Amino acid sequence: GTLMIAASKLLPRIPRARGLGLPASWRRPPTAKPRYSSSSSSPSSSSSSSSSSSSSSSSSSQWKFEREQIGRKPTQFSTLRTFAMFTGAAGFFLGVTGYILGDTDNNPLLRLDPETAHNVAVWGASLPQYLRVAVGMVEAENVRREVDEKLKVEFCGMTMKNCIGLAAGFDKNAEGIAGMLDMGFGFVEAGTVTPKPQAGNPKPRVFRIPEQGVVINRYGFNSDGHAAVEKRLKGMQKYYELFRPGRIVGLNVGKNKTSPHAVRDYVQGIEALGPYADYLVVNVSSPNTPGLRNLQNEKELRELLGAVVAARDKLPKREPIDYFEQRQKRRDAHVWTLAYQLGIWPMEEKYDFRETSFSRPALPPVLVKIAPDVSPETLQGVATVVRDTKVDGVIISNTTIRRDFGFEHKNLQERGGLSGRPLKEMSTKVIGDFYKLTNGEIPIVGVGGVSSGEDALEKIKAGASVVQLYTALAYGGPGFVTKVKRELAAAMQTSGYSSVQEAIGADHRISGGAAATTPTTGGGGSSWFW
Repeated sequence: GTLMIAASKLLPRIPRARGLGLPASWRRPPTAKPRYSSSSSSPSSSSSSSSSSSSSSSSSSQWKFEREQIGRKPTQFSTLRTFAMFTGAAGFFLGVTGYILGDTDNNPLLRLDPETAHNVAVWGASLPQYLRVAVGMVEAENVRREVDEKLKVEFCGMTMKNCIGLAAGFDKNAEGIAGMLDMGFGFVEAGTVTPKPQAGNPKPRVFRIPEQGVVINRYGFNSDGHAAVEKRLKGMQKYYELFRPGRIVGLNVGKNKTSPHAVRDYVQGIEALGPYADYLVVNVSSPNTPGLRNLQNEKELRELLGAVVAARDKLPKREPIDYFEQRQKRRDAHVWTLAYQLGIWPMEEKYDFRETSFSRPALPPVLVKIAPDVSPETLQGVATVVRDTKVDGVIISNTTIRRDFGFEHKNLQERGGLSGRPLKEMSTKVIGDFYKLTNGEIPIVGVGGVSSGEDALEKIKAGASVVQLYTALAYGGPGFVTKVKRELAAAMQTSGYSSVQEAIGADHRISGGAAATTPTTGGGGSSWFW
């Protein structure tokens, strides 16, 4: 790319069109009469014999030069120069982007400041699909079909292509949802989104411990706010990127840091973003917003979840959509990319028509996200409130404030929530405890320390119906998603499970019988088909 750009600069700049480089007053349309004929030097010389010879000579030479330019054919050099410039720029861009975002052993993003690397990754996920394909950020269709068929699962009335999802925190403002779904995730959760825009905590606020696969962050709910995210989602809804079978989008809502009305903030989030979400998440477990974790206490949580579920129930129900009719309407409205307008068939039209039978509830399920640091008493209270308020599921867990993991590092004492491999055992234990408390009746999303397919299966056997990851993706790159899915499919086959549903809560079953029931797949109202 660099060589092509350099070559374009060396090619000569030769005019290629009529009149280039000439003053506008010298140019005449092709149908205009010539300024002079072969028998006279100029019109002015025939009409006025008192004209000076120098003026006549000047006029004649000017017109002769203009005629010469009009008769000149476009040069090859200008065409080559343009071709070299555009080819070089495209090659340079794709090369740099592929190097930064590609799945390499030594991820170049790790050489950047952690927050800068995060922003670059989100930017990469928001690129047009043809560019993401060029740099290896889109999972191959044959790989997707091979693996996803083994990992398909029903969760809270939603059919998910596979049980591996992206946790909240990566795409805080719903900028790269389509890109992350194309990367191979079965579902993507955006947020946390607050009612009003806020910058979050002062920088620096993200720290790595690469040796342990750890990230510590104290972002503090940096968000563009409801209005900006709603506008972004509304634009996406018009296109083919989202809201089609199997592309599950969750939205995580929170409160503003200085807001005295927590319940009102969450209800506003449900009302504003609910119509665009496949499921909604109430985040009461971030350690980076003062007082937020107090909302996990039974009294406060009951008031909050009761108001949130009531707000969700007032959302307009989503009527069944004829998938083929929806597709035709998009065609008729020409809501496509420039490539489509030029007659190039868009890649997204290559659908698997089996997905038209995927289900989604008429109202988005509501889930609550809790911390891994909860006491047994608090966890018991959460289980009671979730059952009483008819919340559809829980996400276990958020980041931890613990630091006693048996290793030392200069960044370990930084304030904020810790995520990564050391969190795995903590979150898995809480998943198992909650599964037993609820007798497996409340669906669970397991998250925390997942860095392989075996880790994912461990959480599923503890009681999780689906699994999310984030920190391991930051270290592993885009290809990490496919790697985890393949490892999970292999681990399930080795353990003798033919489906994800069969493995859920396996650790709590007694041979010859079950100690707990399989989690319900309903929630959020009756399901319907696309």
